[in-house]
Amino acid sequence: MGSALIFLNGYYDTRHLGFYRQEIENAVANRFPTICADGGIRIFDTLNQYGEAPLIPDVLIGDMDSVVQGETQAKQSVQEWVGQTDKDYTDGQLAVDYALREYGCRHIVIYGGLPHPEVYETDHFLGNLKLMRFGHYRLSADESYHAEMRDPMQTIHYVLSTVRLTRKSDRLQRVSLIADTENVVVEKSENLRWDLASLQIHPALTNALRNEFVDGAEWATVRLVDRSSPVYVIHNW
Repeated sequence: MGSALIFLNGYYDTRHLGFYRQEIENAVANRFPTICADGGIRIFDTLNQYGEAPLIPDVLIGDMDSVVQGETQAKQSVQEWVGQTDKDYTDGQLAVDYALREYGCRHIVIYGGLPHPEVYETDHFLGNLKLMRFGHYRLSADESYHAEMRDPMQTIHYVLSTVRLTRKSDRLQRVSLIADTENVVVEKSENLRWDLASLQIHPALTNALRNEFVDGAEWATVRLVDRSSPVYVIHNW
C-alpha cells in the first residue's frame, strides 16, 4: 500500500523543522511522492533556507493563488485538473485525489492540517480532517486504505480496522477516539488505561476522549469489529 505525503497550506510548527525534514527525507528514500496543495509548498521554502541539500516536492497542485513566484519549484505543476472546475474541489481534495489516481497510493499522510494558533481556522481544521475520510470515499469499499495527519507532537489516524500506536516520548501518551458516523464499535484495545473492548463510539457522545497508554507501555492498539464504521484516533504526546 504505497504512501503519499501531502502538504497543505496550513500551520507548520517551525520550532520542529527537523521533524518535517526527516519526514520528507524518509519519503524520498522510499520513493513516496510528495505533493503540495498550493501554498503548502512554503514548508519546502522554509526548510531550504536552513538545509544544505534542497528538498524539491514532486507535485504542486491547485489554483496557485497562495504560491509566491521565484521560490521553491516542484518537479511538476498541475494547474488544470481534468473533470474539475473552480472550487468543485479544494486544493487539498485535488492533492488527495491525485495521489490516489496518478500514483495508486492507499496510504495518505497529511501535513499542515492544524489551525494556526493565533487565527480562528476551525473550519479549515475540520475540513482537513474530512480530507482523510475523502480518500476513503473516493475508493471502492473493498480497497485497503489508511490516512494520517502528522504533526511534531501529534498524529491523527483515520482507522478502518486496526491501528497500532507507538510511544513517541517519555511523556504522557494521550489517545482519543472520535466518530463522525454511527456504528463505530471497538472489538478490543491493548495497553490503554481504560479498556475499550465492546465500546460503541457514537458521534453525539464524548465517551472515548483522553485515554492514556498504561505506564511503561511502548505501544497500544485499537481494533474495530468487522463492519464497524471508521473512527478518528488522535494520539498526542
